Amino acid sequence: MKLLIITNLFPNKKEPTKAVYNRQQLGELSKLCELKIIAPLPLFQYSLKEVPGCEVIEGIDVYHPRYLVTPKILRSLYGLFFFLGVKKTVKELFKTFRFDIILCTWAYPDGFASALLSGIFKKKLFIKVHGTDINLHTKYFLRRKMIAYALGKAAGIIAVSNDLKKKMVALGISPEKIEVVPNGVNIDLFRPLNKNECRKTLKLSPENKIVLYVGNIEKVKGVDVLIDTMQSLNKDVYLLLVGSGRLKNSLQSKVRRLKLGNRVAFLGTKPHSEVPLWMNAANLFCLPSRNEGCPNVILEALACGTPVVASRIGGIPELIKNKELGALTSPGNISELSQGIKEALEKKWNCEKIRQNVLGRDWEQNVNKLFHLLRK
Repeated sequence: MKLLIITNLFPNKKEPTKAVYNRQQLGELSKLCELKIIAPLPLFQYSLKEVPGCEVIEGIDVYHPRYLVTPKILRSLYGLFFFLGVKKTVKELFKTFRFDIILCTWAYPDGFASALLSGIFKKKLFIKVHGTDINLHTKYFLRRKMIAYALGKAAGIIAVSNDLKKKMVALGISPEKIEVVPNGVNIDLFRPLNKNECRKTLKLSPENKIVLYVGNIEKVKGVDVLIDTMQSLNKDVYLLLVGSGRLKNSLQSKVRRLKLGNRVAFLGTKPHSEVPLWMNAANLFCLPSRNEGCPNVILEALACGTPVVASRIGGIPELIKNKELGALTSPGNISELSQGIKEALEKKWNCEKIRQNVLGRDWEQNVNKLFHLLRK
């Protein structure tokens, strides 16, 4: 089986840690079939020196055609812009790589463009949806229509949570067409480690209580709420933020304004291989998102035996299934989040029992299920 993957969610030379969950899943899938990846980039944002038109990532050919993006306006045209940007690359690639299936991982604009391409090349289309592509884009009339069109054209749809499946059924998509395949986790990399040794390696105090966040510093992730929460927590509680994003500068200013600079640290992006050290050094992992699909970072925390406090939103309740794994709070609710963190920091957790909940969700099993769905 030959697969053509179309996705905006994949690493590149300039952003090696981008969408690492996709890199892990598609890398595992490449062991079972032949595939090539088209990962378009916005026009003018990346020079060819920063990101070449084609590169090899972990043995996979990855192509980076450019497509027009008009920031903050005309977003209902992004699907068409995306299609026009990748069409030539797909056509050239098809001459030497006669793919059997198009697998697209993001509903809009990727899914809409892929639906047009599947019609041109007469190939079956599968679409994997992640969260924001359904949770956010379907709130807008034209985008919702284009997403529904693409999902309707697809031979099959992969959802990372039951919550997303319900939302697509509400769009008029047949439930028989949708398979729920939650994300996987690298259980060899993410495993329990000695907390004191991890703190020593990372030069962290052994006495402080540490709340960890890993992800994009964006509004949808609720990092602003997490920072507000720090005002009501004891002075021995520290917040470590791993990641970067558009809100970073404004949130750093907010931290200074609230005089939390000695208790809140922006650590920037870290290599994926280093994240387990931070997970194990922390007392608690926190993800106060306003919107989510099936966040891989929660699975990674659980695989390390680290308890989680997160928003009761999207597919998160499907991951934090009981109070032995963590606590759920209402998104955007500072007092609930504060109380959840306080109780979690006082509670005695069974790290091994936490890890047991994700041992059946490694990437190999995840991809085997995905592969058989595609073959079927």
